[in-house]
Amino acid sequence: MKGKGYTTLTVPQARQLLMEDRRAVLVDTRSAGEYRRGTLPGSVSIPEAEIDRRAPLVLRDKTAPVLVFCRTGAYSWRSAQRLVELGYTQVYDAGGYLEWRLEV
Repeated sequence: MKGKGYTTLTVPQARQLLMEDRRAVLVDTRSAGEYRRGTLPGSVSIPEAEIDRRAPLVLRDKTAPVLVFCRTGAYSWRSAQRLVELGYTQVYDAGGYLEWRLEV
């Protein structure tokens, strides 16, 4: 499903993209505290409230695939939309941490 400049993926689709493209980055947009309590392997922490400040520092290649997730998938679209507005060209809403944990 397409949002405004980003695409929504299922967990299996997101996993496939991460396996196929070594440049792909998985971004945990939950709070730093939630990230410290557990996250998905290989993900980087950029809390939603810090996207504008931290994305340019952490996500230097604006053409690399960026997959964002939050806790439940209800708010990851906001981070995806903001990344598009910041000039990232391959942005994906990858749902929620809880959904990813169920699909292990």
